[in-house]
Amino acid sequence: MKILITGVTETHTNHPQRASSTKFVSVPELMRNAFERLVHDVDHRAVGAGEDLSEYQKVFIYLYPVDHNAVNVNGAIWALQQRPDAWLCLDDWSFQKLLPTWGNFIDTKLLTNRTWLAPLFPWGDVKQMGLPVDDIRHWDPSPLYNLPKVHRLRWQERKTEWYNASLSKDAHEWADRQNLTWPVRAVGGKSLGQPRILESQIVWEYGSYKGVLCPTYEHAGCGWWRVRYLHAAHAGAILGSDPKETGMIHPAYGYTLKEIEKMGDEAREYLAWLQADKLNVATLHETMQKVEGWLA
Repeated sequence: MKILITGVTETHTNHPQRASSTKFVSVPELMRNAFERLVHDVDHRAVGAGEDLSEYQKVFIYLYPVDHNAVNVNGAIWALQQRPDAWLCLDDWSFQKLLPTWGNFIDTKLLTNRTWLAPLFPWGDVKQMGLPVDDIRHWDPSPLYNLPKVHRLRWQERKTEWYNASLSKDAHEWADRQNLTWPVRAVGGKSLGQPRILESQIVWEYGSYKGVLCPTYEHAGCGWWRVRYLHAAHAGAILGSDPKETGMIHPAYGYTLKEIEKMGDEAREYLAWLQADKLNVATLHETMQKVEGWLA
């Protein structure tokens, strides 16, 4: 089958020169890899206005709020108009800003009346996403993702600190509001004067810390796929978040940040192990079954 994956950001369109901070993990790329495993012919690229898209049996269009990162809005609009059968896909947590910004360019019914795909963990609930879309299907990219190397120190050798890596200013302000007693290693907030380093280096460093912060989102509880969950478990660090974001995974993920900081160190070591053991992700068979079902 001939398949097209496209969208509006450089990640969506597989731009060869997209920013280094976005190169580490790409949900559209994981989708492409899944289709290629099934031996389909996949084009993952930008669409130009006026282009003939009739050769494709299936089209997947990734959407993002219309801002400076949405560099190919006109191409995506053309694809939406030419392919009313195209499925719409999400890859960024800011999806709740999507419809208000796109409403300035097109009738949003061209979006909401279609099938949507959202990357969620198996415990996810699409109803918690707060989108006025009747047909949202979720899938877990986890088994398609190759975990990077990590410098995994013994628990006693690790820093009793939190690691907070995010490009979002809001995520760092969230951490400040928690009034934490542990020091916080904060990276990624360029406007806050923080260093910006590659995600591969960040994950490598996770293994030297006891805690990895996971700032909560407004749509907490939907099970949004965040690679940070996989990275923290892989590094043997505690994932610290708001229980409303992670508590439905397992009781090991239901502790508040304050409760974690007040634990004895042996209890924290066990908690880190238990979280990694109980992180519920789809198997490769389950994910590939879903991907294959999209093409039926």
